Order: sequence, then structure tokens, then C-alpha cells
Amino acid sequence: MGNQFKNVAIIACLKTFLFVFNIFFWLTGLLILVVGLWAEFDLYKYMELSSDFSGTAPHVIIGIAGLIVLISSVAFSCIIKGQPVLLYIYGGFLVCIFMMDAGVGASVVCYRDSFAKGLHDGLSHTISTYDPNKANFDFAQTKLHCCGVSNYTDWMRLSPQRVIPISCCLDTNRCVTANYNDVYQRGCYEVITEYLTNNMNILIGVAIGTATLPLVGALLSCSLARYIEKSKYDAIN
Repeated sequence: MGNQFKNVAIIACLKTFLFVFNIFFWLTGLLILVVGLWAEFDLYKYMELSSDFSGTAPHVIIGIAGLIVLISSVAFSCIIKGQPVLLYIYGGFLVCIFMMDAGVGASVVCYRDSFAKGLHDGLSHTISTYDPNKANFDFAQTKLHCCGVSNYTDWMRLSPQRVIPISCCLDTNRCVTANYNDVYQRGCYEVITEYLTNNMNILIGVAIGTATLPLVGALLSCSLARYIEKSKYDAIN
């Protein structure tokens, strides 16, 4: 009888901890979703200027975030019902999410190491095949206040038109690109590298910070399932 009461108390504690964890994990999924959308609609504009960028990373982050939100939403019912099979399945899903988070974090770290060369080559190629209708480089120059790869002379040296574009102007209303004092002096390679490195640290931090959470949830879920099974066994005997 004493073991039965002890099991009931432990089950109640584990259910409470797992329920609180699941709320926090659900909110974490929403945070990762926001980060993924930010990477897709903001960082993407700069990352795709690198010749090494495949474009899949933001989609993977958004997919993982959606999976977290979906599984966490369903898990509330599993926790309340306290069915061991469902709890074990939930724990298995959490382990899978952990492995995906770890993979994304490792990919971002590896990509950051190879990013610099790919960006330099990508920017040079963009200038040498410059098309005003493809405005990503123009967008980067306007928003980040930079011009060319190393500096504005790259446009005269590499571009087919041998002309500095308006997106390099300090003031588009009063700008003569032939007057080099009217254009940005810093090159985009340095500025974009600095910008993306700082923001990739955010992505890596989120990936590492959230990767350990699923393991905690899996441990709580499997422990709860085990104690529920033990409680049923003790009740029979």
C-alpha cells in the first residue's frame, strides 16, 4: 500500500514537471519558428550571395519548429491521459527532434567556416554578371551601406557596364556615381561577413540552447510512463 501511495505521488510530480516542460517547449517551438522566418526573409537575402549557400537551412529550421509546435500541442493530451505507450512515443519524438536540432547546429557551424570564401566568390560573380533586375546585391548595398566586393572600384573593374550602380549612393537624390565621394567606401564583403557572422551566432545559440531541451522532456516522459506501469503492476499485486 505504501508503494502505491509513493508511486501516485511520484506520478503526480512527474506529470506536473512534464506539463510545465511541454508548455515551455511549445513556446520554444514558436521562438524557433520566428528565428526560421527571420532567416528566410532577412538573412536569406545576404546568405544567397554566397556561392556555397544551398537555401535549405531556413526551411529546415521552420520545419523543425512546426514539428515541435505540433507534437507539443498533441502531447498535452498524452500527459493528461497518462497512457504509457503514448508517453513513450512522445519521448521517441523528442529524441528525434534532439538529433535534428544537433544536426542543424552542426551544419550552421560548418557553413560559417566555409562561408567567407563562398561569399567572396559569389559577390565577384554577381558583379561580373550584374543584372539590375536581380536586386539582391543592390538591396545589400543600400541596406548595409556598402559598395562592391572590396570597394566601389570593383564595379568599374568587374561589371559589364563598368558603371557604379545607384544603390552605392550615399544620397540617391543627389548622387553622381562618377564622383567617388558620393558612394559608399566600404566593400560589401567585409560588411556582409560581419553582419552574418554576428547573426549566425544567434542561430547557433538557439540551436545549442534548444537541443538539450528534448532530452530533458524525453527523460521525464519515459520516467512517467515507467512509474505509471509500475503503479498498475503494484495495484494488481
